[in-house]
Amino acid sequence: MPCTSLAPIKTIGDVLKENPGIRTAYLNVAQGGMYLQPTAVQTVLGSCLAVCFHAPSRGIGAIFHAFLPRSTDFSDSPELAPYKYVDTAIATVMAAFKKLRVAADDIEVKLTGGATALVHEHTGIGRRNVAAAREVLAGLGLRVVRSDVGGVKGRKIIYLTGSGKLFTCQV
Repeated sequence: MPCTSLAPIKTIGDVLKENPGIRTAYLNVAQGGMYLQPTAVQTVLGSCLAVCFHAPSRGIGAIFHAFLPRSTDFSDSPELAPYKYVDTAIATVMAAFKKLRVAADDIEVKLTGGATALVHEHTGIGRRNVAAAREVLAGLGLRVVRSDVGGVKGRKIIYLTGSGKLFTCQV
């Protein structure tokens, strides 16, 4: 799937050449996690939302690929798939940071995804995912330092958890 971007986009091959020995991971829908070792995490998003967390002072990061905004809007149990919903995914990541004694003011957040290609922009699930993330993050006092959300095209991303670098292209 070719990327369209104004700036040159990194491929996973480029990232591996520049970061020899870095671990790699690929996230499918409703997956996520905390990465204590530098890892190049890839995923492809449409209306789904990826939220990338980075604690610069510790060199650790987390990311998830959620496809629904709030667990309370649906009848299934979020405990079985905490990264399925934006709200429970954020809570899961923040619980992991809390266990590591990382304060919210040491965490930078980047949002990517939330496209609404098939539904009206004001009511689409992508827009609802972004709104849920912004609301939950603000309530926790987390700052969003980069946002590439909305529109009608999906995105392919590579997130470097150790440095917090995020490479994005529309697909």
